[in-house]
Amino acid sequence: MAHRGKLLSGSGSPGIPVHAASFIRKREIVLETGLLRRPRKLHLIAVHEIFHFVWARLGNRDRWDYAALLQAEAAGGARGELGESADRQKELLGAAESQAAWSYYVCESFCDTAAWLYAGVRRHNEFRLAARWQERRQSWFARAFAQVRTY
Repeated sequence: MAHRGKLLSGSGSPGIPVHAASFIRKREIVLETGLLRRPRKLHLIAVHEIFHFVWARLGNRDRWDYAALLQAEAAGGARGELGESADRQKELLGAAESQAAWSYYVCESFCDTAAWLYAGVRRHNEFRLAARWQERRQSWFARAFAQVRTY
């Protein structure tokens, strides 16, 4: 369970259920042990969490470019997402029109899209974004990561 920025264990804990968490400054990822019984879900979540580290190092220009891609999707009426995290955040956007909510959604969408692309899971009930939007995201990732970057 996650509550006020902390992970809590036990079914009676307050907060929302989570399968994993990334702690960028500590260079640590925590995964729920129950995922070992669900390898496809484990692959998706592990790649998602790894890409939180990529997002942190991506740079503002690429982040803004990815956010512009999502704005174009919204303007085009795109529904659905490529993972549970982004889908939940996209739903919350309507209720909270804040920059923080938008930024959080953009990050979760980036990480879920990376998991969709790189986890080796071709079909999943969480992949609910239309094919034309999927193709645009795949092209964005191909362009963004086409060249080797040094930091």
